Amino acid sequence: MQRFSQMSKDALEMEIERLNREKQKAKDQGLDTQLAILEQKINLARSYLIDPATVQTACWYQVEGKNIPFYVEYLNGVMAWGNWEHSGEKAAVPLALLEKPVSRRSVK
Repeated sequence: MQRFSQMSKDALEMEIERLNREKQKAKDQGLDTQLAILEQKINLARSYLIDPATVQTACWYQVEGKNIPFYVEYLNGVMAWGNWEHSGEKAAVPLALLEKPVSRRSVK
């Protein structure tokens, strides 16, 4: 299998479709671990479709599926590095999961 970083936009979109079909099968079969792995792969593949220049650094973001804002310090490839609110621990989030910049108080 070719690396996501080496795929064209069309190839990435086809791979995301394939992974989504595989994810649905895993969900239907109750394979929770496989489902989680496929979700991570999909999010990484989606991240390669995002232009990193559209992501602001030194900014809080709402993150897909999370109720806690994430502060983006810097980008490295398709990952945003920073920390979750009220946590000093450094973490990385795939660019595809960053929804929109927010003020810390506006995240519900």
